[in-house]
Amino acid sequence: MLITISTPNLSTEYKQLIEATFEQSTSTYVVFVGDGVYAPALNTAFFEQLANTVKSTVESTTKGTAKDKPTLNLSFLSTDADTRGANLPEHFNPISHKELAAISAKNQHWIPLS
Repeated sequence: MLITISTPNLSTEYKQLIEATFEQSTSTYVVFVGDGVYAPALNTAFFEQLANTVKSTVESTTKGTAKDKPTLNLSFLSTDADTRGANLPEHFNPISHKELAAISAKNQHWIPLS
């Protein structure tokens, strides 16, 4: 599942959608584009909580019987962040337009949040 975020302000509904997507999918990509590169800084507590949820889910899955460990990939379009002077946390991965195209091609389901 690919979620692209192009808005800096995440509503409660958007946050619930991101959480639900992670819970339902074994591999979730969240890519911040355009003004969305500001979202991690404006929603720090949410993304820290999400990262902790991912970590605890992976640990419990490892101990359990499930085969597929859920993954959450947090990335941002590096040119958009550079243009806007946005500083993103270290655990967010910078990607190029080419890498975004590759992620898009791998994911059958996309959700744009703007």
